[in-house]
Amino acid sequence: MPWARAPSWDMPDVGVGLWTMRSTAARPIHAAAAYSELARDALHAEALGFHSLWLAEHHFWYDGWCPAPVAAAAAVLSPTSTLKAGTGVHLLPLWDPSTAAAAAETLVALAGERLYLGVGLGYRDEEFDGFGLSRRTRGRRMDAALDEIAVRWNQEGRGPRVLVGGFSAAAMTRAGTRGLGIFLPFSLTRVKLATTIGRYREAAHEAGQTPGMVGMLKYAWVTDGSSRQREAAERLIAASALEYSGCWFELNGRSGFAEPELLARQLSLATANALIGTPGDIAEEIAQLDDAGVDLVVLQVTRDDVSADHLHTMEAIAGALFPSPPALST
Repeated sequence: MPWARAPSWDMPDVGVGLWTMRSTAARPIHAAAAYSELARDALHAEALGFHSLWLAEHHFWYDGWCPAPVAAAAAVLSPTSTLKAGTGVHLLPLWDPSTAAAAAETLVALAGERLYLGVGLGYRDEEFDGFGLSRRTRGRRMDAALDEIAVRWNQEGRGPRVLVGGFSAAAMTRAGTRGLGIFLPFSLTRVKLATTIGRYREAAHEAGQTPGMVGMLKYAWVTDGSSRQREAAERLIAASALEYSGCWFELNGRSGFAEPELLARQLSLATANALIGTPGDIAEEIAQLDDAGVDLVVLQVTRDDVSADHLHTMEAIAGALFPSPPALST
């Protein structure tokens, strides 16, 4: 499909994610090799013209999911010079605020203002239990941590840009009233996206704050435009979402696998709201997200739980988005 309009660098910034450095049953890999691949992929993303590469955090699972994304971001920032690194998301309530702030400050001091700190509440009881915390305290811990690091970074002027993950009214208020950015999940429909961004901006304006960056995660996969390849891409995305939603999410108060109808709905959201198609199709949908008020789109192209060639998708999308090297934004 040809472009409906020419590429414009007023479009959202476009990053790629989410690197987790997992060793799964479907794709076993040594930890040293996984982190080596992270550095390789960061160099490749920078050469292709992407804005940023994003990392995720989880704890206490069999696959060695990255437990410290701010530290892992050093492997992204060290070999590159313009690429930014983001956390999507750093589970801030699990961390001592001073420790979390110091780690981020160190990267900013070493690599300049190339770290984007996406932060989230977390939702697994096992993770809070493992840290000796109650999940019921996560909101209070998040608020206290955000307030502490805001005071620290406002005084010292050396912190990264912060984006609050989620889409609930509480998350939009938490971000808006502090003048922080937001990082939205892939599952939002266009209607829900508009409502959520509107709620966030309203919270910021009522608090006398200027709204920050609006980031959004989107599943993405390149096809030749045929229905056959689209169906294959949907199966790939659903397979990737299945373990995550089934094992990690609570649906109706139980494991996702114990609620098959609700789990099927989650998988449907993952595929229905994904960016699937030719590179031109995907580029046009990214342009439409700009019209909706999204400043940064992070394309989820990595698949640690299935075997898939994410580098091909990165290269194909970059060819449509960046026919010539774009002016780098900050």
